[in-house]
Amino acid sequence: MTVRDSRHVSLQKSRGLAVAGAGAASGLIGSLAVSALILLGERVAGLPVGTFYLMLVSAVSQAQDYNTYAIVQGLLLHMLAGTAIGLAVSAPFAISKKAYASLGRLAPAYGLGAGALVWAALFLPVTYGTMMPLLQSLDGQSVVSQRAPIGTLFSIAVSDMLAMIDRIIYTALAFNMLFGLVTLVLTRAFSEAAIGR
Repeated sequence: MTVRDSRHVSLQKSRGLAVAGAGAASGLIGSLAVSALILLGERVAGLPVGTFYLMLVSAVSQAQDYNTYAIVQGLLLHMLAGTAIGLAVSAPFAISKKAYASLGRLAPAYGLGAGALVWAALFLPVTYGTMMPLLQSLDGQSVVSQRAPIGTLFSIAVSDMLAMIDRIIYTALAFNMLFGLVTLVLTRAFSEAAIGR
């Protein structure tokens, strides 16, 4: 291997690491953007703020302890998942110089496609495979509530949440597509800033 070849390999590795790091950071930012929309959506729908995160923690832990810490744990899980997904969707662009070159002009399309793929491959199986069975096993109970020292501020029956599942599924498609769009557009911008064009 010549000096020129080793330098080329080193530059490829640097570019790949920059793109992967940008993807992880962008996934975190995309996750935060979607989190804001989720919290606003819960408020508009009349759900207690943090319902999504409570249900996420319930599905993962199979526990029914609903407190502020569960909301924070759910938010942290969501951000961790967003970071990991950002890293995963940026991987092809970190590995292939040709794919990276196309990212500049096709980032929005790739992002929307990646978001739809995340929805189909991750959100739908988790919803139908974990969340729905959990909710159905708890049907009839008032499981989601917001509490304060003075008492319960708000609660919603699981049957009401089950009735909203179709709206949640379709709204999640839009949120996941936004996540993909934000993630890949920022991945390109951050990686360009780190390594130049």
